[in-house]
Amino acid sequence: MHDFKTPCKMAIADSTPERKFIRQLCERQNAVALDAWLKSALQRYYAIEYAWKKGEHPERGEFSPDFFIKKGDMVYVVEIKDDGEIDDRSPENQKKFEYAQDHFERLNKWLTDAGQTVRYRHNWMSPKSFNRFFQLLRESKANVFRSELDVAL
Repeated sequence: MHDFKTPCKMAIADSTPERKFIRQLCERQNAVALDAWLKSALQRYYAIEYAWKKGEHPERGEFSPDFFIKKGDMVYVVEIKDDGEIDDRSPENQKKFEYAQDHFERLNKWLTDAGQTVRYRHNWMSPKSFNRFFQLLRESKANVFRSELDVAL
């Protein structure tokens, strides 16, 4: 049996790793361990600005993390990549990761200062880390999770 704990009628995966992640989100043992999840649109759902250098030219862009998963007062913000990104990191993705980490640190500080209990945890992961993430999510320990890709970036 699968549970589809998203307010949307469907979720469109943009890659094979995203499809694998959605399948695991919907597995009964994982679905009962979380409150809700959302697969963001390809662009402009929750845009995070970043800057990087392409050769000698500075570039600016925006990206939207792939998933938002709510469990209690924790919102896990997840960007999904292929396993190949662990060993062959692109400079652009390194900057996206860096800017997103800074963004969520500032957001959590603002929430703390405002007396709010909700916190955001940002992770980048590939299929290699999915099982460990969901195990920790089921055990209510995912707030300390770091994937191989997080470490590499």
